[in-house]
Amino acid sequence: MTATELLVRAEQAAALAGLELRRDDSGLLELALPGGPAVSAAAALLERPRPGGADPLWRATLAGRELIVDATAGLGSDAFHLAAKGASVTLIERSPVLAALLSDALGAARSGHFGAGAAGAAQRLTLVEGDATLLLAGQGAPTAGVVYLDPMFGGVAGSAAPPKGMAVLRRLFAEEETLIEDEAMLLHAARAAAGRRVVVKRALRAPSLGQVAASGSLRGRTVRYDLYAPL
Repeated sequence: MTATELLVRAEQAAALAGLELRRDDSGLLELALPGGPAVSAAAALLERPRPGGADPLWRATLAGRELIVDATAGLGSDAFHLAAKGASVTLIERSPVLAALLSDALGAARSGHFGAGAAGAAQRLTLVEGDATLLLAGQGAPTAGVVYLDPMFGGVAGSAAPPKGMAVLRRLFAEEETLIEDEAMLLHAARAAAGRRVVVKRALRAPSLGQVAASGSLRGRTVRYDLYAPL
């Protein structure tokens, strides 16, 4: 699917949710409530990763030594952060709207919009639109050392959006319901596809994904990263 075809599908899906796709002042694609807040892909993280010393996500994903598949890419916050630190990441995003935001940000980065560092990071990223459970379990599934899942926001997986922006994403996914059975199927598919481990981002007090106990965890200040062995 071309970027133009993806954008057409995204515009249709956004309109059905009562949202609009538009360009911000810098020319990047964003998703907005009419007359209200907007969200866009986390493109700034391509230029430089998140600051701070301890980085449990980097440790959990084996410090970029293996290909990472971010199977719930959302707005790209974690994938872009990892790529800026040197990891190669395949992003999977099932929403055509969010996939269009990611595609637009990656295209801008590769053209030099954010500078040489971001252009290099974008070259380490591959975007696939589709349902991760099906893609990871199907023929031609991405070969991954690490599969990363961030379903901590329910239908707004991987978003890392600011509070006002969350209203936009909740509108986009208003008709969706997160079921434990679906979570368990996604985790099973991820464990079947991973060569080294599966990493699941959870809120500190959240239950295990799909009620499947993890073999270990790395804890940050506000989230934890549950670790699962491949099947």
